[in-house]
Amino acid sequence: MESQYQKWVIGSYLAVAALVGYLTFAISLKITGTYDLEAHVRHLDLYIRGFAFLAFGAVFLVLYKNNQANQFMNEAVTELMRVTWPLPKETASATLIVIIMVLISGMILGLLDYSWTKLVQWIL
Repeated sequence: MESQYQKWVIGSYLAVAALVGYLTFAISLKITGTYDLEAHVRHLDLYIRGFAFLAFGAVFLVLYKNNQANQFMNEAVTELMRVTWPLPKETASATLIVIIMVLISGMILGLLDYSWTKLVQWIL
């Protein structure tokens, strides 16, 4: 299924496959370090890299050949292209409002905590 956003879909598949390949590599290194497999298997680092590369390739091919995944990703990218993103000025003002509200909420909660602590100390 070809669409005008196919390069974004393939890019997302590559990103997911790269993440799986990296996780496979990192977990394999952790396992070999834990069980000291370097002393027992020659060229273990090559096997680990090959296994991680095979995981990368397998995930990419499965995603690329799966029609349901392609249809879903094409629809998701199409919807993302329709999103109206905020302007930098709107983002800055919303961020400032959030920071101010967090500070006000923090002061209120701090005052309530201080009051509750003093009340409990007075009772006990």
